[in-house]
Amino acid sequence: MVAGVAWIASFVVGLVSEGQGSETFGLPSFYLIEGLTGLALAGTLLGLLGLHARQDASYGLLGTVGFLVALVGTALVLANVLLIRTAERNLLDLLLLLGLLGTLLGFVLLGIATLRGRTLPQWAGVALVLALPVAALLGDYGGGLVLGIVWLALGYVLLAARTLDSRGLG
Repeated sequence: MVAGVAWIASFVVGLVSEGQGSETFGLPSFYLIEGLTGLALAGTLLGLLGLHARQDASYGLLGTVGFLVALVGTALVLANVLLIRTAERNLLDLLLLLGLLGTLLGFVLLGIATLRGRTLPQWAGVALVLALPVAALLGDYGGGLVLGIVWLALGYVLLAARTLDSRGLG
């Protein structure tokens, strides 16, 4: 759920900073948006770990591969964000390209495995498959909002499943 809140916050700060110039809430907009994006990506990594823990017994090799590829891809995108002011541009471009491709491929595989495994609701698998392509198409005009809503919903499902498990109902 941290990822969802941070993705939505980065989207809102981006909207607010468009009309405000270079500062938003007393901070340079770039740093605020990059900080929120880094938090969102770290939250996404935690969300992936939660999805894997919930489904690993049911989604087989496809899900495991999708999880690992999405995890590494997201970690590379996060590394790009964290190193943006210190690393060489060619290295950052490579990290970002590999990270985005890995994240996209991993989420598609993980979404398909989620659909097949039936541990989570079917919409969760569809959301994993579609969230990144839709967010990429929307870009600054709602991409962060889409990712935020998806991760809030996935976080809720994981928390609800955990509650049911702890009560012996899941």
